[in-house]
Amino acid sequence: MASLKFTWKNALKKSGWLLIGTSPEYDMALYTMCFLSRRGKELCEVKLDGCPLSVTSYEMVQNNKLFIGTIYPTAGPSTNTCGRS
Repeated sequence: MASLKFTWKNALKKSGWLLIGTSPEYDMALYTMCFLSRRGKELCEVKLDGCPLSVTSYEMVQNNKLFIGTIYPTAGPSTNTCGRS
């Protein structure tokens, strides 16, 4: 997992997270599963290659239709095999 800062359409994003070493298909499946199963509730807690990971999602409603507003991973607690650097 990586944390980075970037500019999008002249707006600075101070902190963004992304998974490294996973396919886009995996990321979309994970985020969709977490959004649908934990929407409006607690964090979606999973393990990726044995390392704890939390996914946070927020919904957005437009024209009475529900969409993913934002969704992002955060690293779980450090363990013997999964450290933060």
